[in-house]
Amino acid sequence: MSKNLIIILLLILIFIAAAALAFFHFFLSGPSKHSGVEANVEIGGTTFKSEVASTILQRTIGLSGRDSLPEGEGMLFIFNGYGNYGFWMKDMKFPIDMVWISGDKVVGFVENAMPEPDKTVFGLKVYYPPEAVDKVLEINAGDVGRYGISVGQSVLISD
Repeated sequence: MSKNLIIILLLILIFIAAAALAFFHFFLSGPSKHSGVEANVEIGGTTFKSEVASTILQRTIGLSGRDSLPEGEGMLFIFNGYGNYGFWMKDMKFPIDMVWISGDKVVGFVENAMPEPDKTVFGLKVYYPPEAVDKVLEINAGDVGRYGISVGQSVLISD
């Protein structure tokens, strides 16, 4: 083998190893504990300190793999446009409520969405909003009822 061919093969091998490491780090290492961006979401006089999921990766992972969500906290999913975005309970370890938000109003919610650990990805229930939304707030199961969240309430989001 010529010296140039060996160098090229070595560079290709290094590139493949680096790509595999990057893939493992970003997609297979499990959910991050925190995206680093937070917002306060106020609904009906109750404020939820919320982690913001605004990238495709953050929205895909969501709260999956976490053991719990601290009381009074949530995860706010922010989309670039309005749509009927589906949510599932993939790799979830605890039940949640989902609040569908369109602009600055609650347009619907799901109460007590349960984890489905015995289901495959294809068997998971998918939850959809009643109309197009641009935000979804996931909070602890029971919080919708506990705090009297209802359709039509205003939503205020601040840093």
